[in-house]
Amino acid sequence: MSKHIFWLSSYPKSGNTLLRSILISLFFTKDGKFNFKFFPYITQFETEKLICKNKHIFKNDFNKISNVQTFYKYILKLQEEKALDFKGGPEFLKTHSANFNFTKQEYIKGIIYIVRDPRDVCVSWAKHASLSIDETIDFMTNDYQTLNWGSRKENLIDEKNRPHHVLSSWDKHIFSWTMQSWNVPTMIIKYEDLVYNKKDTILKLVTFLSKNYNFKFKNIKTKIKNILLTTQFKKFKEQEEKYGFIEAPEKNKFFSIGKNNQWVNKLSTKQIKKIEKVFKDTMNLYNYE
Repeated sequence: MSKHIFWLSSYPKSGNTLLRSILISLFFTKDGKFNFKFFPYITQFETEKLICKNKHIFKNDFNKISNVQTFYKYILKLQEEKALDFKGGPEFLKTHSANFNFTKQEYIKGIIYIVRDPRDVCVSWAKHASLSIDETIDFMTNDYQTLNWGSRKENLIDEKNRPHHVLSSWDKHIFSWTMQSWNVPTMIIKYEDLVYNKKDTILKLVTFLSKNYNFKFKNIKTKIKNILLTTQFKKFKEQEEKYGFIEAPEKNKFFSIGKNNQWVNKLSTKQIKKIEKVFKDTMNLYNYE
């Protein structure tokens, strides 16, 4: 079985879309200038389009895929090269699924995982999902939390049969991807570095990809310069206003604020203490004080 997938994984609202734009600019442009029209070069794994294209995989179970256990019986088949219709070259896939019986080492070429301060994730996800802060804390601390597969904007699968993928809690999600005893090159990136130390983070990313896969990046200085200019948050907001974004929620924009430490003015002392108590060990591990 070939190792054909680079997983770009994160808990939702942790910077995965920004990482995609950087990788797209590195691999699929000549000058590093990013544009929204390039997003299809690196797609999200959890799309209704993927399921419908491979409907035959599920056989008589297709009308039962709203059941998580039934759906996960076929999750690996959806990751086979034929199902993904890979064309060769670096094949990156974005995912928010927790890595519990989700994929296997034989399929994985590499993993890039993004982690973000859970207090800021809470603020961002609450707005994205139109939830209250307390509802979001319950969501993030639920070890058995699932999430709708794909976007309702696709509207390809009947609402009653829409599948879900296992998200789990914020800390268990991180553990599922970063603590596997697999012999797979893995890079962990902090959202805060991706946003506020972007140039250094891109250079580390280039080193990771060059060292482990012998990728050669031409015109790298110019590319990085243009990536820094074209992947600014304000640029994303402008392009979402102009073109829309398939991954945006029904009632809100996808790109909202994009800053860290929003939680300081958005969370109550009680809410902060609850998050910090539940996620204490993992927060300490990543120096979220």
